[in-house]
Amino acid sequence: MEIRFLQMTEKEFTLKYVFEDVGELRMWEEKDSPEEEHCGVDWSINIEKVKNHLSILLNADVTKDQSIFADYTMKIVSKDKSRTFLMSSSCVFEHQEEYQGCSNFIDWETLKNKYLDNGKLEVEVHVKVTEMCGFPEEFPREDLRSFGEDMKQFSDVILKINEHKFYVSKLYLSSHSPYFSTLFLGKVQESGKSEIELKGVDPQDFQCYLEVLHLENAIDGNTVQGILSVADKFDTPKVVKKCEEFLIKESKKRLKEKLELAGRYRLEELKKQCLDQIKSKEDILSVIPEDPMKMDHDVAVKLLQKSLDFN
Repeated sequence: MEIRFLQMTEKEFTLKYVFEDVGELRMWEEKDSPEEEHCGVDWSINIEKVKNHLSILLNADVTKDQSIFADYTMKIVSKDKSRTFLMSSSCVFEHQEEYQGCSNFIDWETLKNKYLDNGKLEVEVHVKVTEMCGFPEEFPREDLRSFGEDMKQFSDVILKINEHKFYVSKLYLSSHSPYFSTLFLGKVQESGKSEIELKGVDPQDFQCYLEVLHLENAIDGNTVQGILSVADKFDTPKVVKKCEEFLIKESKKRLKEKLELAGRYRLEELKKQCLDQIKSKEDILSVIPEDPMKMDHDVAVKLLQKSLDFN
């Protein structure tokens, strides 16, 4: 047996494994490749003889409250290397649904006659992780715009969060945020200071928030919640709206997560979209948080109304 791994990017990789004695598999017998760690998760390939087909599955060892959204392509190569057989799809790996793929990838006779090489089968699965939920930030994010000391000549105030300093324009921030307008231009003690400390804010979230304010495309599945928290704290409706649009049109977060964000940050369009997708009692149960008392009151009322309609 041999196993190879080709690293493409930090969240894009290819698993390639050569299985032996595949032609001797009995019905429902399966084989697994060794596990490999990518993106903080153990991955493996599983093959199985299912009736008269070969099943190929990809396994991601996620834990409770973790989910991975991915695009993948599964491929096998014929024994004379003249042809390939492949299929592509998208999926979500969640706890108790760690295996994704195709249970009838190729019929058994075609596999034996055209793809096995002395019983060996090379299986390749290319994976592109598009979003990870419930994971700590593992890979350092590259800033899209600098607000460091190199921007000093273009700024007139320094915002300090812990040991991080952001060189920004009072007028620009004030034009987008009533909070900063009062802080910089109002009759408050801090308005005349050249350096102001901000408390209760994560510096990485604030970096992303500033990037969005300066028209950078900083909103993605990993940053949207942090940006929303900063935009809500500093009363920045333009940034809140951009986050809501991302959650409505692009985000692959689970319905439960979207509904929680909609309630917490008063995102009415997102809230309506989420509630419209709830069409059964099972859907209602899937979005109830562990502590129902923390649920947004308006959401709770609408879910109660829906549950009565389903009776």
